[in-house]
Amino acid sequence: MNLPPSPLSPPPVDPGTLARCLETLRRAPAGLVTDIDGTISVIAATPDEARVEAAAAAALRRLAARLALVAVVSGRAAAAGRAMVGLDELLYVGNHGMERLYRGVTRTHQGAAAGAGGLAAALAEVEAGARASGADDGLLLENKVLSGTVHYRLASDPEAARAALLPLAAAAAERHGLVVTEGRLIVELRPRVRVNKGTALVDLVAEHRLRGVVFLGDDLTDVDGFVALRTLREAGEVAALRVGVLAAETPQRVREEIDAAVPGVAACAALLEAVADGLDAR
Repeated sequence: MNLPPSPLSPPPVDPGTLARCLETLRRAPAGLVTDIDGTISVIAATPDEARVEAAAAAALRRLAARLALVAVVSGRAAAAGRAMVGLDELLYVGNHGMERLYRGVTRTHQGAAAGAGGLAAALAEVEAGARASGADDGLLLENKVLSGTVHYRLASDPEAARAALLPLAAAAAERHGLVVTEGRLIVELRPRVRVNKGTALVDLVAEHRLRGVVFLGDDLTDVDGFVALRTLREAGEVAALRVGVLAAETPQRVREEIDAAVPGVAACAALLEAVADGLDAR
């Protein structure tokens, strides 16, 4: 694994948040599910520069030996998530739920695959439109086969870039039968299928018959997961704890849908270590 060293002095872990995580995960069978970027990996200037925290990866490996399920649910392609985290023991859900990878075997949502046929053309149209309007400053396009991301983090004026990109993306999506979503300084194009991190989490809870689940996320795309788990919890189907990993860019919608929070990626890694310690002690 190509991972950065963990900090010498990990951030302190809030005892209350730790206790709630342990209480939830002791409801066996239990599972822990995490996003990658902004959760266990610091947001980088480009997707290829991002690295998972070594302490987080080590803790996830320990948790995989204790829990019925440890999974990664990411907007990245499943294979890219596996390459970042580097653990075969985990189940990887990629493209916001449209594909899964477990121990070398990939499963793809058939409707998503069928609906992504115009993705490459749509991304090319967004790029051409941005170039023609002078909005291509710092633009980076990422084709993930089942979805596509337009990154504008490197733009000199991100707000102006967003204002220019959204109508371009909406027009391209309409022409190619796609939908537009947003995240932290990104615009995404996806097939018109009802698949997201929320539907993925609902499926995981049902398939693994989980009685307890902890989900960690940081962005708007994670809100689908937070909302789905709240619905399951209110229906009495599972004990769920939704943990937000907060930063200066954290959308207000994320803050409104979480049960507990940690202040950043390093603090998230420290929490995962503490949870692994607590389960080991038991």
